Amino acid sequence: MKKKMIRMMTGMCILAGLLFGCAGSQRLSDNFDEAEVKEAAKNIIVTLNSGEVEALVDEQWNAVMKGAVDSEMLEDQILPIVEELGEFEGFDKEAVTGSKDPDTEQEFAVAVIKAKYEKRKAQFTISFDEDMKVAGFFIK
Repeated sequence: MKKKMIRMMTGMCILAGLLFGCAGSQRLSDNFDEAEVKEAAKNIIVTLNSGEVEALVDEQWNAVMKGAVDSEMLEDQILPIVEELGEFEGFDKEAVTGSKDPDTEQEFAVAVIKAKYEKRKAQFTISFDEDMKVAGFFIK
């Protein structure tokens, strides 16, 4: 059990590092539509809840995320977290903000979605690049 917790925490730290590499919250860029970002984030969560990690990585991850977080890592380290939450019940709160990588000046949309599960709530922070591909993923 302790080993499993260490693996989960390691995975979450890696994903958090990817997300926070896109430093600084700011106003959402005009290159993004807030409703589209929220809907895309919810679709990512629904796909993850269904366990379709290969489809998630193949179809939704951008190239950087594919190189850093593959479907095996999601299956081994993130799916167990989701399974421990229990049955998915719905979405609670949601917010969208912008972010810009200070090195590349690339803009991102960052969605923070709270989801209700049978046993407890979870907060997903998902960042998207301008192609609406996942550029960062964190679950808390």
